[in-house]
Amino acid sequence: MIDALMIHKSQLTCVVESSNCQEALTLLEENHLRCAPVLDATSTLYRGNIYRYHIYQYLAQHPDADLSQIPVTHFLKNTTRVVHTNESMFQLFFAMTDLPYVAVLDAQNAFLGIIKHNAMLNFLAQAWVMDKAGFVLEVHTLGGTGELAKISKIINKYCDISTAVTLEETAYDTGARILFVLPHYLDQVLFNRLIRDLERKQYKLKAYNMK
Repeated sequence: MIDALMIHKSQLTCVVESSNCQEALTLLEENHLRCAPVLDATSTLYRGNIYRYHIYQYLAQHPDADLSQIPVTHFLKNTTRVVHTNESMFQLFFAMTDLPYVAVLDAQNAFLGIIKHNAMLNFLAQAWVMDKAGFVLEVHTLGGTGELAKISKIINKYCDISTAVTLEETAYDTGARILFVLPHYLDQVLFNRLIRDLERKQYKLKAYNMK
């Protein structure tokens, strides 16, 4: 999975750790990059990321600074935010969070490439078959045992379930709920009956027409 989403390092613009900030900034600007991986001289070891923003921020605060005298290692970020090729999509998801990309290492911690944030989102959209979705049903659960099976049984009277995602209660004041992606062939009449059936069971829900 990790391999399939990765952009190999041979296709990337990387910064050598011995570079200074002026060289890094020139490289980033010429390639229209927000940031780039910083590697050792052999392009084997990942040191972290260098962001264009942090260099400009420093320059704004120190207008007389000579960037050619400042090593890129002074601004290294995300040094431990990595995934390994044998890790799961779940681990990738939490390693990525707010990053534009995450570095990929092999079992010996050698740098192989990166996975971009939009590649992960595209994978999730395909995995949830959103291109074939007819409706998305967000059901707020009641907290009972076997609730996923109970709700699924009701839905299966009307259609198949393309995908389902369970979400637990969070600190953002959102309760536990299940998202069901339902197939495109389900028509509005049957979908309305399904909603009424679930509401009779006291489920609170939101429905989204994806057609």
